[in-house]
Amino acid sequence: MQNTIAKAQVAGIETIGDVAGELEENRERLAAVFATAQVGIFIVDAETHVIVDANPKALELIGHPRERVVGELCRRFVCPDDPEPCPIIDLGQTLDNAERKLLNARGECVPIVKTVARATLRGRLHLVESFVDISRLKSVEKSLRESQEQYRDLLENANDLIQSVAPDGRYLYVNRAWKETLGYSDAEVVKLKVFDVISEGCRNRCSLMFQRILSGENIPRVEVQFVAKDGRIVDLEGSINCCVVDGEPQVTRGIFRDITERKTMERELQQSEERYRKLVENAPEAILVQSEGTYRYANTQALKLFRAGTPEDLIGVEVLSLIHPDYREQVAQRIRTVLETSCASPLLEQKILCCDGTVLDVEASGTSITFHGKPATQVIIRDITERKRVEAERREWNLKLEKKVEEKTRHLKEAQAKLIQSEKMTTLAEVIAGASHELNNPIAGILGAIQMLRGSALAQPIVPSLMEEVDVLESMESAARRCQKVVEDLSRFTTQTRCNFTPTDVNQVLKDTLEIMGEQYREMGVQVQWKIEPELPPVEADFVKLLEVFVNLLQNAKNALAEGGEIEIATRKLKKYADIPRIAIEIRDNGCGIPAHNLGKIFDPFFTTKPAGKGPGLGLTVSYGIIKRHHGEIDVRSTVGKGTRVTVTLPVRQPVSVNQ
Repeated sequence: MQNTIAKAQVAGIETIGDVAGELEENRERLAAVFATAQVGIFIVDAETHVIVDANPKALELIGHPRERVVGELCRRFVCPDDPEPCPIIDLGQTLDNAERKLLNARGECVPIVKTVARATLRGRLHLVESFVDISRLKSVEKSLRESQEQYRDLLENANDLIQSVAPDGRYLYVNRAWKETLGYSDAEVVKLKVFDVISEGCRNRCSLMFQRILSGENIPRVEVQFVAKDGRIVDLEGSINCCVVDGEPQVTRGIFRDITERKTMERELQQSEERYRKLVENAPEAILVQSEGTYRYANTQALKLFRAGTPEDLIGVEVLSLIHPDYREQVAQRIRTVLETSCASPLLEQKILCCDGTVLDVEASGTSITFHGKPATQVIIRDITERKRVEAERREWNLKLEKKVEEKTRHLKEAQAKLIQSEKMTTLAEVIAGASHELNNPIAGILGAIQMLRGSALAQPIVPSLMEEVDVLESMESAARRCQKVVEDLSRFTTQTRCNFTPTDVNQVLKDTLEIMGEQYREMGVQVQWKIEPELPPVEADFVKLLEVFVNLLQNAKNALAEGGEIEIATRKLKKYADIPRIAIEIRDNGCGIPAHNLGKIFDPFFTTKPAGKGPGLGLTVSYGIIKRHHGEIDVRSTVGKGTRVTVTLPVRQPVSVNQ
């Protein structure tokens, strides 16, 4: 029994020794770890918060020797400005891991990650605080954050549309330009898939392209159409690639540029070019392009102009070979000038040689252009052969017309001279008629007295002195007879009223009258309203005497007008009156009018309202007599302040006795 106990005691002592040995080994290992660990370690009394030990790394991080650290409160170095309660002691946590600040000997607060755990040493609760300097990590994080911010700022402010798409088609990221261009918000983008914004016409092609990208193929350039939220089609051009990790696609990245405006301009340019091509091809003028001395293009009209069967008959042909020799040097100089100055050449009349040898008159102008990358001249040629012919005919007609005008002018001048003479003769006739009446009676008395004296003398005896007296009486009688003969001749002249009736166009008489009065009307600014009946039948009349009548009437109308008045001339055919149809001529003015007490005297000889010396007052008297000689009527109606209307009616045919 005692042996057994002794053996047991020996065995227990051996076991304790083994444990003590292991404990020593563990302590040595822990001491070695404590001394060589690359993290700072504080052993802190849990009750007093005093540092009881610090490893070399902690002293290195703090920058103080051991004697300046051990014995100090842990807050002297760790979390110096943190008023928060201790998570282990005050809050009862068993472990704390957080970012804190470490105050070093230079007074700098160094960022650290601190881990705190409970530990019982020698029967007393202690805290084991380990910490790592994360200054470099923080610097790297800051640089990374700044880099990310710059990258994000670059992406967000880029004008191009940038997107990241997951392999399943979800949008992982789109930039601001993408959202603004397509009109989607962030919340809407999250719900979209890539094919939701691709236009229907592009989906099949984009689906195949998406599979190629996921397989790792890069597509450096692609054109696609996206559909905006409001339904707009947005044309895009860009590139797409895929991020592949371990052979698995992770994300596709696309950068696109909005080319909608460019595409629109390209379409408009294409349409414009098409319109221009059609315009040139179907132009009514010949259009050709010449470069380096030969024709390079000719439209349909140019083929017709040069009488070419196909374009090949003109393309490649030397330009000057189809120009008439008389114009080749001039045309060559114009082509050089256009190419050197880039200024359009003015129209030039010239002659060309057609493919069949025909010579045509044309006019051409040229403009400098670029054709297939080379300087060229675009020429527009117009065939003026017909115009030249018409111009020649027009010149011929102008010459004929000038001759007719000269002839007509001569006739009008003759008619005007006759009218002037007629007016003079009319006035003279009145004077002579009065003078003849006054002279006939005295002459008759003188002749009677002479006859009585001669009879008395012949009854007496004939003596020489008496014969001398008889000779004197005979001389006196002869002189009186001569005077009587002159008066009779003058009277016979003044009573000559026979008219020369011929078919006459009254409208033409009025036109000729207006030509005579035209200059006076233009000087006064008189407006003439012309209301003639075109189909007026010709009348049997004396052209010159009617001309005299109308001149008198239009002259009176002019005298009644103020500056800028108006005269209306009208003709019309009247209903048949008895057996002879008649026509009416109306001359109306808006002048001063004729007072009622003068209307009854206007046809009296020598009646006039003009100042003395301004007219004998025979115009209406003569006109009245001429119209009466034509078996017509003249009627005058007038209102003071409103104007006067004179109506002349003439028979279409004169009575048979008048023409015989």
